[in-house]
Amino acid sequence: MKFQDYNINPHIKRALDDMGIYTPTKIQSKAIPRLLDNGKTHILGQAKTGTGKTLAFSIPITNQISPKLKAVQAVVLVPTRELCKQVYSVVTKLNKYRKLKTVEIYGGVSIERQRREIKDGAQIVIATPGRLMDLYRRKSISFRNVRFVVLDEADRMLDMGFLPDIQFILFDAMRDVFPRLLLFSATMLKQIRKIAHQFSNGESLVEINVSKDDITVENCRQYYYRIKPEKRYSIFLSILRRERPKSAIVFVNTRRSADKLKKRLSQVNGLRLRFDTLHGDKTQGQREYVLRSFREKKINCLIATNVAARGLDIPHVTHIFNYDLPREGPEIYVHRIGRTSRMENEGKAISLVANEQMEVLREIEDFTKKPIQRLNFDKERTNKNLSKSNNSTNFDQNKKKIPITIPASD
Repeated sequence: MKFQDYNINPHIKRALDDMGIYTPTKIQSKAIPRLLDNGKTHILGQAKTGTGKTLAFSIPITNQISPKLKAVQAVVLVPTRELCKQVYSVVTKLNKYRKLKTVEIYGGVSIERQRREIKDGAQIVIATPGRLMDLYRRKSISFRNVRFVVLDEADRMLDMGFLPDIQFILFDAMRDVFPRLLLFSATMLKQIRKIAHQFSNGESLVEINVSKDDITVENCRQYYYRIKPEKRYSIFLSILRRERPKSAIVFVNTRRSADKLKKRLSQVNGLRLRFDTLHGDKTQGQREYVLRSFREKKINCLIATNVAARGLDIPHVTHIFNYDLPREGPEIYVHRIGRTSRMENEGKAISLVANEQMEVLREIEDFTKKPIQRLNFDKERTNKNLSKSNNSTNFDQNKKKIPITIPASD
């Protein structure tokens, strides 16, 4: 089918023609027909960036909300200002002839201007969770006429620490409204499924999966070191000295760990690495500055939580280090190591695995269907030194071979 065959408003069809869009993508062909009715079907869709999910939810939304009602009828939650602008641009073009008032809401700009735009009759609001919460607390926005609520890139919002805001918006601020939920995510974490099932509350919840992310990174060589937790930092420091990465992302599980690790590593001489952190405690402006500095190679080692596991396309990353294995499961591991080996380049992923985490490592291997090679720091260094000594004419056959010692944890 083509969009001209859909039972949608002629103004929307005309706008799609202007945009040069005639045939729906997979996610659009599966989601739109289910949302064009007036029922209560909720959508839980797994779709990665670039599959056309913005039109998958914006076409049925713009087709069904009323141009005559000058009140907020649809809320689209997104994780970042960049995505907010992208979605706003698509929805604005789609509403070229339907003339629904669309407003973009995010931090870092005047909240007073956004309050005025909402008061002037906003009908579709595209927002980051934090700023939307600010407006709600100030009683500058009402949800009593909302018919649709969208969570776009839900996994990234959870990574960035927006879960409490999302839960409040859905289960408190909108508890008397019961809008239709359209939730899209590249990975289906347990928390995301739980949100969808709780919110649907017995109504029909349809799961759509059209684009699972690749579960292996063929150009990425994967290794791990088996460690004792108390030796984690000292072993990692030795690995950095051995690997000498040109450009690296170090993944940790908490914001506090990121800041602490950056502080310790920045005090070490001779690493030739320039560090910064990326996590949910930073403002949008701070995150943009850090990413720009990383892309421009002003820094070459980014210590990050899972906020950096998706959506970053930086071709020059040579190494991924899992200082902490991800808690959320194998899919997050795949997203993490996918930040290297971009653009057909070969990358390297190294994980630190404590004894009690070996089961987690096996789950990752089962998921990727690819073994992860174990490395042994002392053994490798000893063998290398022995080889060099064997090639020397002055080698003392009776000399005791001493392995390289990893510095003690401080």
